[in-house]
Amino acid sequence: MARTKPRRRMQPARAGAMLLALALGGLPAAPSRAQSDADGRFVADPVSGCKLWNPHPRPDETASWSGACVNGFAEGAGSLQWLHGGRAYERDDGVWKDGRQVGRGTQDWGTGRYDGELANGEPEGHGVLSLQTARYDGQFHNGKPNGSGTATRLDGLFKGTWKDGCLVGDPRRIAFGVPSATCQ
Repeated sequence: MARTKPRRRMQPARAGAMLLALALGGLPAAPSRAQSDADGRFVADPVSGCKLWNPHPRPDETASWSGACVNGFAEGAGSLQWLHGGRAYERDDGVWKDGRQVGRGTQDWGTGRYDGELANGEPEGHGVLSLQTARYDGQFHNGKPNGSGTATRLDGLFKGTWKDGCLVGDPRRIAFGVPSATCQ
């Protein structure tokens, strides 16, 4: 699946492939964080040794942590810079517990931004995902729109109930964070 954010996670907040697409015409992809803990791993900051959770790891990806480190894990308020091949591509700000971003926070990358509630470094609860030509404001679960929310793009507004990234009850097959083919 194509993506605009070169992420290990949101492949929404290192969004990896969040995608807003209509069955007839789509949008550029953005990151998707809908993978299980089994796919993730901890990455250690090479300077401090502090470990940070990466839900969607990629080869040659490193982290730079600015904040407290308790028992070897990021803890409390801080900033995390994700790097791939030595180049910065994402900055996450907020609160970490046991190395995982939790509570209210932000995740910024070149083509978008997530601002909202997080659990295990992925959108969980209310949040706003803003991409270059689209925006989703609503509830997330496991990194995907789930519950009440509104997706806005240049050609329209799509409001309603979302389940696993798909707008429920709309005949146009609207998806955000998943391929539109997975929506019924």
